[in-house]
Amino acid sequence: MANYIIFDGLHKKLITKPFKSAGERFLNEFYITKYAIKTNITDISAENCLLNPKLFSKRFAEVLATAGKNGESIITYDTSSYLSLLFTKRFIINNADLKDEIDRFLNPLELTTDFLADVIHINTFAVSHEVTERIEKSLQHAFDGFKAAFYYGADIRVDERSNRELDKFFKAIKLKHVKFGRELNPDGYELLRYAPETALKMAGSILLDAFDSGADFLIVSDVRTFYLMEAERKRIADAMGREIPIYILTLPQLALISIGITDKSVLGFDAYRVKPTLLG
Repeated sequence: MANYIIFDGLHKKLITKPFKSAGERFLNEFYITKYAIKTNITDISAENCLLNPKLFSKRFAEVLATAGKNGESIITYDTSSYLSLLFTKRFIINNADLKDEIDRFLNPLELTTDFLADVIHINTFAVSHEVTERIEKSLQHAFDGFKAAFYYGADIRVDERSNRELDKFFKAIKLKHVKFGRELNPDGYELLRYAPETALKMAGSILLDAFDSGADFLIVSDVRTFYLMEAERKRIADAMGREIPIYILTLPQLALISIGITDKSVLGFDAYRVKPTLLG
C-alpha cells in the first residue's frame, strides 16, 4: 500500500475550512492517510510560476524532496496546490542547471531532487473505485431529486477516464450530473484585485450557466474558486443584476454526507457565508 501525506498549505487569507476540515475527515474516513507534511510553506497560486519560475520552484522543492526521500506521495486538498507542486516537479526535472542549483540548496537538509514525490489531487481518491464502492455499500444520505454541475476550471485536463469515474461517483450518491457550457471557463479570480467588475462577471456567468442548466449545487476543486463564488456572492449578484441561488460544494463533502457525516463543522459549512441548507 502506498504511503501518502497531505500538503495542507492553502491560501491562509481565503476560506479554507471546507477544504481542509472535510478533506482531512474524508481521507481518514476512507482509510487513505492520517497526517500532514510539516512545513511552513503555503501555496501562493500556481499562476505565479510564470513570474519567476526558478524562485517558485525553490519554494516547493523542499516539500517534494522531503516526501520523496521517504517514498511518499503528496495529496493536495485543492487544484492550485496540486498545480504548484506539479509544476515545480516538472520544471526541476526538465532544467538541468536549476536541478543542480536546487540540489545545492537541499544538500544541507540531506535532501535531493533525485527523489521528488508524486502529487495527487484529493479528487482522484474521491472518484476512485474504492470510494465509490464503499459509498454504494454504506449509503445513508442519497441525493435523489438534486442536480449538480462540476466546474473543472481552465487549468484541469479533462479526459474520458476521469469523466467516467466522476459519473460513477454521481451515480453512487444518486445525484444527477448536469453539464453546462462554462465548466472549463476561467473563474476570474486572478483578475479580482485588478479588474474586480470583470472578475465578478466571469464568476457570475459560470454560476448562472450552471444554475440555468438546472444545477442545485456547483462542485469546485480550488479554494480560490470557492472563495470567489461563495464569499463574494453578494458582489457577484450586484454585478450580474440578479441573485443566483446555487450552493458551492466539493467532492469530499458530498462523499462524507452520503455516508452519514452531517456535522456542519466537520464539513466546513460553518465557515460559509451563504449557508447550505441541504442538511436542514
